[in-house]
Amino acid sequence: MASSIDKTQTNAQPAPGRSGNETARGRSIATRLTEAEFGEVEAAAGIAGKKVGEWLREAALAQARGTHHDEQTDQILLAEMMGMRSLMLNLFAGASEGPLTTEDLRKMSAYSDSIKEQRAQDYMAERRRRKSPKPTDKP
Repeated sequence: MASSIDKTQTNAQPAPGRSGNETARGRSIATRLTEAEFGEVEAAAGIAGKKVGEWLREAALAQARGTHHDEQTDQILLAEMMGMRSLMLNLFAGASEGPLTTEDLRKMSAYSDSIKEQRAQDYMAERRRRKSPKPTDKP
């Protein structure tokens, strides 16, 4: 029994209302969703101003190519968390030595802002390094 992944379309001419680019796509993939899942997908496509099929194709290709848009958001959030971490550690360390002045807080905040992006980049680089395949000693 052939899977839905193996089905192909062989239209030579674009159907009415379709662009010529769509005829170049001769393969299709089918999946099953619950009503709730379909509602989520349909809502996401609507928010993006796209048809469900178009939205799914772009989402699948972005995931497969590793270009999904969340990377930028993840990097920003990680940088902010690194900044907060630095600020909290400095606040606790400073407060353990006595009362903090407004100037102390301003300097700590400025320092955290100045290092947060580099710390996030360093953290991600270290994480990628640990996950990358290690070379083997075999010839």
